[in-house]
Amino acid sequence: MKFSHTLFVLTLYALLPAFGTAQSPPANSFFVVHCDPDYADFPHFNKLRKMVHIADQHQVPLTLEMSPQWVDFILADPARIDTIRTWQANGHEIAAHHHGIFHCFYDGYTNYPPDSLILHQLSMGAGCAQDTSSIPMNVFWEKLDELAGDSLMLTWGSSDEHPAVDMYPNIPYRTDGGRDYPEQGFSNPYVATHGPTVIGSTTYGPYTVCSIDYYFIDEMEEVNQMIALYNDSLGFSGDYSVVGVVTHVFDFAEADNTFPPENNYFNVWMNFIEGKGCKTVRKILRESGVCESTATQTALSTEKTFDIYPNPARDFVVISLQELQAQELYLFNANGQKVLQLDLQEGQQELSLPLQHLPKGIYFIQIRTDKSVVSKRFLAQ
Repeated sequence: MKFSHTLFVLTLYALLPAFGTAQSPPANSFFVVHCDPDYADFPHFNKLRKMVHIADQHQVPLTLEMSPQWVDFILADPARIDTIRTWQANGHEIAAHHHGIFHCFYDGYTNYPPDSLILHQLSMGAGCAQDTSSIPMNVFWEKLDELAGDSLMLTWGSSDEHPAVDMYPNIPYRTDGGRDYPEQGFSNPYVATHGPTVIGSTTYGPYTVCSIDYYFIDEMEEVNQMIALYNDSLGFSGDYSVVGVVTHVFDFAEADNTFPPENNYFNVWMNFIEGKGCKTVRKILRESGVCESTATQTALSTEKTFDIYPNPARDFVVISLQELQAQELYLFNANGQKVLQLDLQEGQQELSLPLQHLPKGIYFIQIRTDKSVVSKRFLAQ
């Protein structure tokens, strides 16, 4: 009987190629770190330093999504800003994170009116923030641009029931996902439109973005589930081009204070994912091809405050400022690196930028006024 069972198993494996060929696992992976509102302090900033250090050892670039409180904490100290610049220079991405009014730990920033804010926050449980104060989202957006420095803020991760209301309109990439089941960590880049959402007399969106999904990990059980799914290329992971995970700084801090490295979920995942197409969110979505032809172009054209032509452009590009009271112009390449900065004259309505010295590719023009920041995309041929 034992011989018959063994023969059956061997026969089954011999027949597998006839039913299908083994697929490759995802070509790319990313790791998002959420820097949550209640943990913007020295101990957790030092834990974030350690996370980045471990990631550097494994050549895993992180996408660090900063809540408003973390942005304030970092901008308050030039030494911390220098640390962020070093991380950016080493390939890590600085991105945005937001807890809206539907989140238990609301971060205090929203475009929702007071009645909606009070209704949803006071309905939260006793362990939640139940915060009814509010700061307009544009205050957060301006701080994000300052934190980004010579880079360009491209990625937005938030917890919102209606994302368009609080979304930064000029950010083309978005992370999403959850902690319901590990399959959420496997996805292909996709285009999503948020809004239009009408609140009172104001319409937010529609904002079209390019998205990618992740799965929350904060324990070894979740890491083991992700590893099992990744290795099961015949049955699951081969259908997806990207695997992504997210964790909180406070999750890592707790694990780092409790377990040795070999039993720390963060270290174990780093050991596993090293060398498996590790990139930042912005790099994966920019290279996907799905996004540049659809989401990015749409998302960066929602603000009709200035025009770019011709687009695509070859020798030069004209920026028509129209009625925009512009103060500064920035030019970023597709990696989010600043390649040009210009101070604009008061009342200037048009200018021309020569392109002969620039490599071919996608570029972003960012116009700053005393009240707003607006970005648009063009292609240099």
